[in-house]
Amino acid sequence: MKKLLLLLVTTFLLSCCDNDDKSSNQLPAITQTGANTFGAIINGQVMVPRNSIGYIPPGNTHNAVRYSYFENWEEISASDGRTNMGGIYIYIDNIDKKSPIKVNNYSVGNSNGAFSNSYAENTLVTAYVFDNTGKGKTYLSISGTGTVNITRSDNDIISGTFSCKLKCKDNSNDIIEIKEGRFDFNKNTINSTDFK
Repeated sequence: MKKLLLLLVTTFLLSCCDNDDKSSNQLPAITQTGANTFGAIINGQVMVPRNSIGYIPPGNTHNAVRYSYFENWEEISASDGRTNMGGIYIYIDNIDKKSPIKVNNYSVGNSNGAFSNSYAENTLVTAYVFDNTGKGKTYLSISGTGTVNITRSDNDIISGTFSCKLKCKDNSNDIIEIKEGRFDFNKNTINSTDFK
């Protein structure tokens, strides 16, 4: 009887551990359909957005992706709110000052550490990444090391790919790479999409 109980408890515990979201380990496909997807490889680790869990104060959300645009810029922020993977902020300077932004390859410049369009100065990427000790670090894009490639842009959908190298804000010798980044948003629904 003890062996059976031990077997049942072990099976239960293993099945609980196996209940992790396996999709979080895979990048979404590169699409241009408004599929509301985002993903990238940050320093060798796959990052896909997931909403945080827990108490949500009235009037707040835990949405993992935020997208906004104006005539002069487009901005994307995405984070994994369930792990210590961190998040990515992308600011795209709309050089033509017309909406929607043009399908084009936008060179990434030096990041000034912005996580908001109020402070961004050019097309940039800023990342917040946790190291293996759980300490968060801010990384800033390095000019000339990557691009944000807008592959579809219209009134309803924006899609693209991105990659670049970033240096740690506190230690310029600490350099990471974001590669195989991709996003495909329906502008009307992305900000209310639930990333589980």
